[in-house]
Amino acid sequence: MIARILVLLAAAVLAMMSPIMAAVAHAAAPGDQGGGSGVSQSDQDVLTMVMQSAMWEIQAGGMARDQASSATVRTAAAALVADDTTLNQQAAQLAGKVGVQLPGQPDGDQQGWLSQLHDEAGATFDHDYVNLARQGNGKLFTAVAAARAGTKNDLIKQFAQSAVDTVMKHMTVLEDTRLVDSASLPDPALPQTTDQAQAGGSAAGAGGVTPTTTVVQQTNAAAQIVDDRPSPAVVLVGVLLIGALAWGTVLIIRRVVNSA
Repeated sequence: MIARILVLLAAAVLAMMSPIMAAVAHAAAPGDQGGGSGVSQSDQDVLTMVMQSAMWEIQAGGMARDQASSATVRTAAAALVADDTTLNQQAAQLAGKVGVQLPGQPDGDQQGWLSQLHDEAGATFDHDYVNLARQGNGKLFTAVAAARAGTKNDLIKQFAQSAVDTVMKHMTVLEDTRLVDSASLPDPALPQTTDQAQAGGSAAGAGGVTPTTTVVQQTNAAAQIVDDRPSPAVVLVGVLLIGALAWGTVLIIRRVVNSA
């Protein structure tokens, strides 16, 4: 009889404690791998872009060592390879921490650039290598700068800052070769300010013609992951309640045993 009563009491206490224990476990779980919110799709994309850019530049830099005719170009390529090797390692380590699967080869455009450079040499190689690398770094800089400005994840923010510094250095190194064709670089796609947008609307109202310029609105590619874990105060109350229930259970069991 006593054993049956003890079993029933234990079952009742566990039933009351299980929601609290689940809440405590959820609060203690590392949901974001190092601070900030979870990893968004845009965070994953910037890791992928950095990894692919580093891979293509390392391969292209190897070609430059043998195929470039200018010592300045070979020096620039060596600097890019050294930096990209470090950046590649940082991206791989961070991807492992946040659970992002990275590609094992450059993207389609970059593979095409490598094929083009493979068949070139001398001054032609020098010109094309520098301009392709400058074009790629300009595209990457836009991505890492946007990640640095908008990510909610602390680890991604730190990595993006490192990438921003590295890519800025690369653009400068490539431009110092004096081979970059500035006229071929794409115009920066800057968002319109509020005043510009209002001015465009006023012009349309006055002339009856809708302006053809599209207002660029920068939005985060993925919604912020909401952290639904309970606050520390709730966790503390839960722990105290668990302790009180456990102590109460001990007292009840002692009373039952003594009365028997």
